[in-house]
Amino acid sequence: MLYFAYASNLSKKYMAGRCPHAVPLKKVRLKDHKLTFNELADIIPFKGEDVIGGLYLISKQDLEKLDALEGHPDLYERIMVELEDEEGNLYEAFVYSMVDKKEQAPPESYYKILIEGYKDWEIDMERLERARRFE
Repeated sequence: MLYFAYASNLSKKYMAGRCPHAVPLKKVRLKDHKLTFNELADIIPFKGEDVIGGLYLISKQDLEKLDALEGHPDLYERIMVELEDEEGNLYEAFVYSMVDKKEQAPPESYYKILIEGYKDWEIDMERLERARRFE
């Protein structure tokens, strides 16, 4: 199954520790959504904005691990989304979105993991920095 990572699981090292058999596939875009922080990273619908992240191929066992680690269904819910790669190909994948929405800055240690993931996938840091400033 396909999983869209936009936060700490973008870090290939971090994700490998959580789901060693997950296969990173490609950088993709979630249209009409915005990255925000509710202490942890989250996405919200937002016309005209995009969230850039990584597409992973994961197993059922990986899904079970991620559900537990992401606090599904109490902290994060799973939703299906349509993603687009740089060539215009479309993919359907699931993503985690926080159940309770409240803006709160991320801890520095967590933010550093996100920076690592953005570097791993060669994602421009602008959206991440704007989300941290709540812009």
